[in-house]
Amino acid sequence: MEKPINPENEPDFSSAFPGSSVTELPLFPLDLVLFPHMMVPLHIFEERYKEMVNRCVKESQPFGIVLATGVSPGSGRTTTREIGCMARIARVERLPDGKMNIEVVGESRFRILDTHETKAYRTGLTELLIDEPMATQAILSLADEVQRLLRDFLTRSLARIGQTIDDFELPSEPGPLSFTAACVLPIENGQKQELLEETDTAARLTVEKDILIREVTRLRRTAEASSVSVPVNLKRYEAYISLN
Repeated sequence: MEKPINPENEPDFSSAFPGSSVTELPLFPLDLVLFPHMMVPLHIFEERYKEMVNRCVKESQPFGIVLATGVSPGSGRTTTREIGCMARIARVERLPDGKMNIEVVGESRFRILDTHETKAYRTGLTELLIDEPMATQAILSLADEVQRLLRDFLTRSLARIGQTIDDFELPSEPGPLSFTAACVLPIENGQKQELLEETDTAARLTVEKDILIREVTRLRRTAEASSVSVPVNLKRYEAYISLN
């Protein structure tokens, strides 16, 4: 049975450590980089993580997703990157065998200050990771370029599988836009993690712009080689793709 989680029950992290951005979070190591505003389905089957999810649902608390990097030879513990993203549980589907399917939405990024193994699952003392102040005019122009390139990339990608969408609802604010682009870019987890850790929004958008130019060019050439008609106005990106 599916159980929607009321977003109004979102926790106030400042209550745990008044006047501080520090809080204790359950940690879930995964082969996944979660970004703010990103929605991800997860299948929960290990007992320790079923316990974790049940507690988070009961207490209306988030948990933290961190990228798993390997296993420590000495302890056998999963090693992770130190920066992750809070995950708010948006929906729970409980299965007859006790396993769960859940949907989570990325919230704030955090840095792990210390970890604890006192529960069945790992927890960590964390502090919020905040972007640096932005130079407004320059970054708005950069965000506009990334938004147009991202729309072109999505349109071309869908055209390859025979689907078309008239338009995409993409964020206009530089920060949310940079995280949306990071979610959908066809790059490895290591590079996604670098984008997650970056606190300079302009630097994040610049990296994404370069990747999108490369991907739009690749998709254009693939379409031309296979004589696939792609319903996209190429003129607005002529300055970019003519460089390659």
